[in-house]
Amino acid sequence: MRFRVSRASLVLGVLPTVYALGQASCVAFQSSASVFSVASNGKAAPILTSADDWPGVHRAVQDFAADIQRVTGVKATVANVTASNASRSSLPIIIGTLGRSSLIDQIVNDTKLDVSGVQGKWEAFMTRVVENPLKGVAKAYVVIGADKRGTIFALYEHSEQFGVSPWYWWADAPIAKHSSLFVSNGGCAHGSPTVKYRGIFLNDEQPALSNWVAAKFTVDEQGGALTDSPFNHLFYTKLFELLLRLKANHLWPTQWSSAFGIDDPLNQFMADYYGIVMGTSHQEPMMSTNAANVNAYWVNGTIRAKPFENVWTLGMRGNGDLPIVGDGIVLLQDITANQTAIFKQVFGDDVDVAEIPQVWALYKEVEGYYQQGLRVDDVVDGCFTMPE
Repeated sequence: MRFRVSRASLVLGVLPTVYALGQASCVAFQSSASVFSVASNGKAAPILTSADDWPGVHRAVQDFAADIQRVTGVKATVANVTASNASRSSLPIIIGTLGRSSLIDQIVNDTKLDVSGVQGKWEAFMTRVVENPLKGVAKAYVVIGADKRGTIFALYEHSEQFGVSPWYWWADAPIAKHSSLFVSNGGCAHGSPTVKYRGIFLNDEQPALSNWVAAKFTVDEQGGALTDSPFNHLFYTKLFELLLRLKANHLWPTQWSSAFGIDDPLNQFMADYYGIVMGTSHQEPMMSTNAANVNAYWVNGTIRAKPFENVWTLGMRGNGDLPIVGDGIVLLQDITANQTAIFKQVFGDDVDVAEIPQVWALYKEVEGYYQQGLRVDDVVDGCFTMPE
C-alpha cells in the first residue's frame, strides 16, 4: 500500500497550497513591445478553437471569454476554425489540447514549436506568442494544454491573473476593472502538479449546506420545481467550476441521504464534462452507499461509474461512522479482495487493475487495523488522516 497524508480525506487541506500555481505573472495592464493584446482600445482578440477538442475545454473557453468581459467590458468572439480559415482572424488567441486539437497539432507541426516541456505530462500547460502559426495569421497567443485539464487550468490561471477570483460567484469576490489586458510574449507555463489529486470532501453537509442548496437549487425564481434532489447538477456544476479555478481536480460528494450518481442522472456526466475526478468517502466504497445487498450494489455502482474518471474508494466501515462488526482485519481483507474481483469483472481483461486509481482511507478504527497488521495490495493508495 502506498501512503498519502491529508486531513480527513485523500485531499482535504491541499487547496490552500495550490490556490495559485506560484509562477510569475504573465499578465500586464499596460502596452509595451513585450506583450500581446488580449483586450485594448475597446476591442478584444478573437479566440480560436478546434471543434475536435474536448467539450470541457470548449466550456472553459466560454468562461475565459466571459472573464475578459468581466474585467474590461469588452466581449471577445469565440469560434471553431480550421487551419484553412483561421486567416480571417487578426492577432487571435488560439487555444487547444495537444494531441486532441487538430489546430494545435498543426501549429506545432508547421512551426516546429518545442512542446517537450509539457507533452505527455499530467495537467501541464504552456503559452506563448507564436509568429506565423498558421497561413495568413501573422501572430497569435497560443495556449496549449498537455491534456484536458492542462488546457482548462491554463485558461483559469490567466483569468485569475486578470483579476477574476475563483470565488467571484461563491463569495461575491469583487473583480477589478481594467480598460486593457495584455499577456507577455513569453507567456506562462506549468508542469505537472506535485499532488496528483487535489480537492475536497463535502462532509457533514446537514443542516447548513443542505438547507442552502435546497433553497437555491431545487426551485426556480417563480417557485417551480427544478429537480427532486437538492444535490443536483445545478449545484455541482457551480462547485466544479470553483474547483477548477482553484486548480483542483477531485471531489468526494455529499453522503448524508445522498447518492451522487443516483440523485441526479446528470451528476456523473457533468463531472466528466467539466473534468472533475470523482471519488467517494471512507464510508462509501466502490462508488456506492447504503446497500442491502452489498456485493450486488457494489457491482452496480462500478458499472454506473465505469465510463467516467474516478478514484475508487476501497474498504468498508460500519453504519454511522462506526466500526464494522466482527473480526475487522480478516473481514476487510476479504472485502478488498472481493472489490478487486469486481474491478476485474466489470472492466474485463483489457484493463489492468493496477492502473485503476484506488484509495483506502485509514480512518479511526481502520488505522488501528493497519497498525495491527492489516495490509492490502501495493496498487492501492493509503490515505492517513490527521486527528480531528
